[in-house]
Amino acid sequence: MNPRRLARLVLWLAAAGWTAAAAQSTQEVYERFKDRLLQVRIIDTDSNARSVIGSGFYVDENGHVVTNYHVVSRMILYPEQYRAEVVEAEGGQPAPARVLAVDVVNDLAVLATGRRGTPHLAVRAKPVHKGTRMYSLGNPHDLGMTIVEGTYNGYVDDSLHRRIHLTGSLNPGMSGGPTIDARGEVVGVNVATAGNQIGFLVPAAFVRRLTEALPAVPPAPEVLLERVRRQLLAHQARVTARLLARPLATKTLGPYRVPAAMVEGLDCWGDSTTEQELYYSETTYACSSKHRIYVGSGLRTGTVRYQHTYLKGRGIGSLHFYALFEQYFASPEAPRGGRKDDVGRFHCETDFVDINGLRVKAALCLRRYRRLAGLFDAVLNTATLDRPATGLQSVLALRGFSRDNIRRLAARYLEGLGWKE
Repeated sequence: MNPRRLARLVLWLAAAGWTAAAAQSTQEVYERFKDRLLQVRIIDTDSNARSVIGSGFYVDENGHVVTNYHVVSRMILYPEQYRAEVVEAEGGQPAPARVLAVDVVNDLAVLATGRRGTPHLAVRAKPVHKGTRMYSLGNPHDLGMTIVEGTYNGYVDDSLHRRIHLTGSLNPGMSGGPTIDARGEVVGVNVATAGNQIGFLVPAAFVRRLTEALPAVPPAPEVLLERVRRQLLAHQARVTARLLARPLATKTLGPYRVPAAMVEGLDCWGDSTTEQELYYSETTYACSSKHRIYVGSGLRTGTVRYQHTYLKGRGIGSLHFYALFEQYFASPEAPRGGRKDDVGRFHCETDFVDINGLRVKAALCLRRYRRLAGLFDAVLNTATLDRPATGLQSVLALRGFSRDNIRRLAARYLEGLGWKE
């Protein structure tokens, strides 16, 4: 046989053998640990039908189940309307479950099922090397329990919320399921996907912390809601401290100086118009946090976002430019979402102020969280008034911060505005 053909045959056989071994390994992993897995169902009590489905796993022999907070969030916010049940991977009768503990910041919850002697998954304590093969388990789109191979890619860089990057196909319904190593130890909990094989996990360390001291009896609904409130208040205090801990970085935008990345954990990007037929040019620079905290349907919090827009007129008068500029000021991107019984309406204060030599029109708008006292969404919108055919609009949006910290962050943000030096 031709040596080259022989070499190709050897490589093909080796690849085929590796694929068969990997498939066998994945099959073995699933067979060994499938009895630890569950589907979590949130039932609407009026229709007695499923409203939300997710996944979970037994974490100890006392029938405690770990899942995502966002899977059970309706039970926290509307306990009179929803209940939970779990079904084991191999089927059987649904068993009622109650929420035992929550970590809203890290999107985790623990359910009590009343079962005893349950087979369970251990939580890995040792570090994981990047490139290690992982196995994500869950019930995507209610198609039945599924195992998906993936690759551990370490922690997401520069994020305000600690997450693991997994290369693997996570899909709706797998939320709350475990991602395990070949030994069956939990490395993280499935939480989100960006598509195209980009998945995110809650690190196992947070599972360990939440399950170390579980109460013997499920807390009352109002107690759980109060814990969510306190966790969110503590988180926004930590984020505020990080944002204020170092001098404010700035950059230039046209003739102006503006806040740049205020802290590690923000994604920043920019863009400019190139259409010559327009009667103005536009240059933007924006930063935002990478992840959000899920509180309830349509209500996300814990985020920081800001955008600067520099406009320059092309052969138009000051009145025409002012009309254009006023449109930008009148329609900033405000936080959206949340039911009427979750958040109130925005209330605004507008004033004209001098900031580092700039004459600025500023509006600060706040809306309160009805169920989570002490938390607010805020939008700070500013527009310069110094030049007839150029201007800077800058918008800071904060979600889920205290009133005092909103004012502290707004003051720091305004410090970054000024003329280019």
